[in-house]
Amino acid sequence: MEIETKYAISELGVFDALVELRALGDYTLRPIGERHVVDHYLDTAHRDLLRGGYACRLREGEAGRHWLLTVKGLGGAEGAVHQREEHEGEVPPKSAPADWPESPARDTVTRLSEDRPLTELFTLRQLRNSRAVERGGRAVGELSLDTVEADIAGHTSLEREIEVELGASGTMDDLHAIDAALRPYGVKAQSTSKFERALAMLDDTSGAPTPRKKKRKAPGVRADEPMAEAGRKILRFHFERMLANEAGTRKGEDIEALHHMRVATRRQRAAFRIASPYFKRKGVKAFRDELRALAGHLGEVRDLDVLIEAAEAYGASLKGAAAALDPLLDEWRSRRDGARDELLSHLDGEAYRDFTRRFGEFLSSRGAGVKDTPGDPPRPRLVRHVLPTEIWDHYGRLRAYETVMEWAPVQTIHSLRIEDKRLRYLLEFFAEALGPGLSGVLEALVGLQDHIGELHDVDVTIGLLRDFLMRSSYASTDPAVTAAVGRYLNLKQARLRSLQRTLKRPWKRVVGKRLRTALSRAVARL
Repeated sequence: MEIETKYAISELGVFDALVELRALGDYTLRPIGERHVVDHYLDTAHRDLLRGGYACRLREGEAGRHWLLTVKGLGGAEGAVHQREEHEGEVPPKSAPADWPESPARDTVTRLSEDRPLTELFTLRQLRNSRAVERGGRAVGELSLDTVEADIAGHTSLEREIEVELGASGTMDDLHAIDAALRPYGVKAQSTSKFERALAMLDDTSGAPTPRKKKRKAPGVRADEPMAEAGRKILRFHFERMLANEAGTRKGEDIEALHHMRVATRRQRAAFRIASPYFKRKGVKAFRDELRALAGHLGEVRDLDVLIEAAEAYGASLKGAAAALDPLLDEWRSRRDGARDELLSHLDGEAYRDFTRRFGEFLSSRGAGVKDTPGDPPRPRLVRHVLPTEIWDHYGRLRAYETVMEWAPVQTIHSLRIEDKRLRYLLEFFAEALGPGLSGVLEALVGLQDHIGELHDVDVTIGLLRDFLMRSSYASTDPAVTAAVGRYLNLKQARLRSLQRTLKRPWKRVVGKRLRTALSRAVARL
């Protein structure tokens, strides 16, 4: 009889905090390993095992090792507590029941299936962090922090949960005490198993001729897959987000739709920087060129949107004198409208429509455009082979700026932001393969990116305000306009000095030992 508690964790920061714990109340948590787990769930075509009240799972072992067969009873949950019958035994990899050694698990499967062939319902992949739970020298059980990925009928999900399974010396009192110690972390009792939730996903899609596609939360990258296919997943993930925001961008009613479309386009370009060495150059060059052109159109509109929004907010603070900024705003709005017309013309063009069709086909075709890789000598091509070097190379290029930080001009600082953003994107792209523990790293990188981003925007605004004061006829003939724009210029200059003066604060977090340690741990998991 398996007895355990299960809890869902919705916040990544909470999950990361639990990973770092070494005690829960009076219970010691001793790390005993971290591993990638691949589980195959099987049943007959008519789901005879499910009808009989059982789930059948084959868990992959290491290369050449036996797989673990587990047959579990279903149900038996009260809140977070699950009690169910469980039988286990080792079997040859990818073998049929006829080749399994005799065991209660095999007997249950053959009895219920009546020797009908088993087929795979779905596969679940998870990164499992395990802890031995002890109290006063007594082995209580095992705690697992799981990041679970499911890709079922085109529907992808990523969930995080914590399980506490009792060992031979554990008691229900232990589970209740651990439950009380977990409550401050805001975890939620999980009354269904991974199998039951995945089965619900499968059943939600199997009966509908055109299932509604859920918005994926992550690309689904694994450490054991080729970089080319990992890159294809990342590109497809952000390509879908780009297309999802196209309608809103065309309408122009919400500037955030254009912003999200631009971000998705930028991330595809960043993904290509990492993945393109594993594709044939001719196979991806046209896609990269089109993304660059699209990013240019989106960026021009977005930058003017940001300028106008900030100037309008400043104008609102002037109250009675707000009209003095109208000539400046009218000029910027006119430029934005022109840039928007060019963007819409681009989106309506045959070249863009052809690009989205061809790129969508490329991203849906595993193996398309991949370079041939000679096998002798073997070259790094899997995510776990390549990613450590990529991470430290990106971080090295970022940290190199510490030699010029004291006197760096704004343009150099902007280049620093580009390197910061590239490292951030890299870590986000491969977050599933790297595992938990990177939320603090990403927070630090985003903090530096946002600081420098505002600095750059302020510097651009200063240049445009100076240009307006020197060139505009309104500035030379209307003192009120000159005064309002001049005050806005002074405000931006003061803000620029403040941002330059305080840049060291977010920078110190990025070059600090804590961030390097977190990166090292993530790389070690590969």
